[in-house]
Amino acid sequence: MAWTRVAPVANCAQCSNEAVVDDRCLAHHIENCPTDERGRHVLADLDLSGRRLDDVQLADLTITGDLRCAGTTFRGSLRIRNVDVGGAAIFDSAGMQGYVAVAALTVGELLRMRDVAFERDVSITDVTCGGTVSLARSTLAGSVEIADLRAAHLDLRRTTFQHRALIQLADVARADLHRAGFHRGVRLTCAGPTRLDLLEVDLGGPSAIAAAASTVEAWRMQDRPVLGRTLGTDLSQLRLSYVDLSECSFSGAHHLDKLTVDDWHSWRTSPRGLSVTHRVTLADEHRVRGHARWALPGDAREAPSFDSVQNDYHSLRSMMQDRKDQRAASDFYYGEMEMRRIGLRRSLRTDLRARDWRAAFSTFGEWLLLCLYWLLSGYGQRAWRAFATLGLVVAGASAALARWGFQTPTGYGDSLRYTLRAASTLLRGSDVALTPTGDWIELVLRLIAPLLLALGLLAIRERVRR
Repeated sequence: MAWTRVAPVANCAQCSNEAVVDDRCLAHHIENCPTDERGRHVLADLDLSGRRLDDVQLADLTITGDLRCAGTTFRGSLRIRNVDVGGAAIFDSAGMQGYVAVAALTVGELLRMRDVAFERDVSITDVTCGGTVSLARSTLAGSVEIADLRAAHLDLRRTTFQHRALIQLADVARADLHRAGFHRGVRLTCAGPTRLDLLEVDLGGPSAIAAAASTVEAWRMQDRPVLGRTLGTDLSQLRLSYVDLSECSFSGAHHLDKLTVDDWHSWRTSPRGLSVTHRVTLADEHRVRGHARWALPGDAREAPSFDSVQNDYHSLRSMMQDRKDQRAASDFYYGEMEMRRIGLRRSLRTDLRARDWRAAFSTFGEWLLLCLYWLLSGYGQRAWRAFATLGLVVAGASAALARWGFQTPTGYGDSLRYTLRAASTLLRGSDVALTPTGDWIELVLRLIAPLLLALGLLAIRERVRR
C-alpha cells in the first residue's frame, strides 16, 4: 500500500495558531503592520486565496492594494468592519460556511463575490464602491440584508436568494437582476434614480420595488428608481411604489394584470397638442408610433408589435379595474383602442400592397368603425366629442330643415326648436308638414342624435364612476 505524506501545518511564530501570511497568523500579521495617524493598521495587500480559515475579523484596516480571498473557505464567521481597500476586494468561489457581516467597507475599484456559496445569514451595510459590486451566480441560503449600498453598478445576475431578501440602495446608478432568483420574494428600496431591468427574474414570493421613504416625503420625483424592461418576469406578486415607469417596456412580461402599481404619477403621458388627447400612456406606444412628436429622448430600444402593446394596455386596464381606479382604467382602454385602430390601418396597407382584396375589405370595415367611434366620442371616453358632434348635427339639421324641410316658409329659430324636439328621445316633434327632403332629414336625425347622446352619457359615466 502506498502512503501519501501530508505536509505539516506551519504554526504562527508568535502563537500556536496556524500561519496564514508568511510565518504568522492573520491577527499577528495585521498587528505587526504599521499604523496611520488614525491608529489604523496599513497593509499593502492582503492575499488569503485558497486558504481554509476559521473565524476571521478584519477591523479598522487600510489596505492600499487589493484584498484577495478567491477560493477561500471560511469555516467560521467573516466580519469586516471599518476597512478601506484602495484596489479591489475579490471573494470569487469562496465558501462562506458561517455568518457574514460587512459594515463600513470602502472599496476603490471592485467588490466581487462571484460564485460564492453563503450557507448562513448575510448582512452587508454601509458599503461604498467606486466600481461594481457583484454577487453574480452566488447562492445565499440564509436571510440577506443589504443596506446603504453606494456603487456605480450592482450585479446580481443569476444570483439565488433562498430566503426573503431586503435590499436598500443608497446611491447605485444601475442594478442588473438578469435571471436572479428570489425564492421567497424581495423588497428593493432605492434612494436615487437607480435603473433596473427585470429580465427573467424569478419572484417566488411577495415582492416590492419602491422609492425610499425620504424621497416620497420630500416628493423628489427625480430620485425614484427607473424600471426599464420586464421581459420574461412573472409580475403577479410584484408591487411597485413610486417607481418611474415612463421608460418601462412590459413586452414579454407574465401576468401583467396581477401587477400592483401604487402611484398614479409613475406613468408617461401623451404629448401636448390639439390633435392628441392628454392621457396616461405606455412607453411602448411612443416607440411603435415612430413619430418625432412621440419620440422618447435618448431611447434606442426596439419597438414591439402593435398587438403586444394592445395586450399590455388590456392587462393594465384589468388591473386598474380590479383596484376600482376608473380614471387610469379609462386611459388604458383609450390606449388599447388606439393601438387597435393604428394596427388595423397598417394591416390595411399591407393587404392592399399584397392585393388581398377580401382581407382588405374586412379590415377596412373594422378600421372605419373604430375611426368613427374615436372621432365621435373618443372610444366612449370623451364626452365633449359626442356632445360637440351632437350640437353640430342639430345645428346643421336645423339649417337644412329651414331651407328645404318645411312646406311653408319657417325661420331658423322655429326650425331649431323643432329639431331639438325631434332629436330628443323623450319628446316627439309636432305635426308639421314636411317635404320629402324634410322627412329624410328628420329620419336621419332621429337615428343619429340618440346615439350621440348615449355616447356622451356613457363617457360621463366612465369618467365619474368609482
